[in-house]
Amino acid sequence: MKRLIIAAAAATLLATAGCAGSRSSGRPAGSGKPGDPASYLAVSSSKVAFIQWRATSKDRLQGTITEGNVGASALAETLSVSSAPFTGTRSGSTVTLTFAGSYFLQTRAQGRLSGSTLTVQVPQSDGTIRQARFSQSDKASYNHAIAKLRDRIRHDNLMAAGDGPADAQAEQGTQRALSVLYKDSSLASGGGLADGLARFTHSIQVAQSDLAAEKRDASGSNGYCVAAFRAVGKAQTVDGDLLAVQGDVQTMVPDISIVRNDIATADAHLRHLNKAGFPAPSSAYVVIANAKVSLTQAIAKANSYIDQMNAIDAEAHSVANHMAARSCSKARSGATTRPLSQIK
Repeated sequence: MKRLIIAAAAATLLATAGCAGSRSSGRPAGSGKPGDPASYLAVSSSKVAFIQWRATSKDRLQGTITEGNVGASALAETLSVSSAPFTGTRSGSTVTLTFAGSYFLQTRAQGRLSGSTLTVQVPQSDGTIRQARFSQSDKASYNHAIAKLRDRIRHDNLMAAGDGPADAQAEQGTQRALSVLYKDSSLASGGGLADGLARFTHSIQVAQSDLAAEKRDASGSNGYCVAAFRAVGKAQTVDGDLLAVQGDVQTMVPDISIVRNDIATADAHLRHLNKAGFPAPSSAYVVIANAKVSLTQAIAKANSYIDQMNAIDAEAHSVANHMAARSCSKARSGATTRPLSQIK
């Protein structure tokens, strides 16, 4: 069996590998439930390793390790991608991976799970043991890491072919623009759009809680208009929640503009490369297309939160005004705060 990159160059991978971001599958990774999936990624400047498995029973695993490695041919750098299946067992946080043939310099490798990190003990040719650290991730992140390796190879091969500095700068500028676009448009935790949506979520939850509190106050006795005044006070609190959502809108609109500008910048770089006779980076059109989809989804989600906040505020005033009737009319909450406009 062909030995893959961790067996052949584990020390380099372990020294330089970084951890890709993770996306939750809805359950703790590798929880041991039959069919439960788990996946982990390790990335360095010249190597990518991706481990996937699923639990076939309470303590039995079945999966695949896939690796991409930058190598050199007689004429240029190349990327080789290989994979190998394995079976395994899990006991608590300890996993054992068993391969059909020699791998990791032997047929078995021991690993340990800690939070979102998988640490694998990798035997070296000199008999020592090194640790490979993988971060919980997903197939999309693996594909992106492989695309970045391909782009790096493409850049190196262009430079080796003797292209001028102006052409090299154009290619590097395109790569930077695509990298910025990928980060700014990400809906994963830490991305600008994701953080904006998280603020909306929190504000809506607070508003829902304040509306529920108002309804509880309104359900009590209205002697001496006490319940009415309490309901009106809660309605005014919900008005404050609406202003908080307005602040969320004002914060997110610039983030949306940034992504739109990033898309325009990336498109301009690609047009420049095309005029210069260079092919586009392998990931370019995927990154741009995904950014547009993420932008559309983020705006739609933000607008749904805006509609929800408007409805909550209107209901809060309706409840308060219903209580402040007849002899309690002095407790009326006044005009409903102007509804928020949607993001265009």
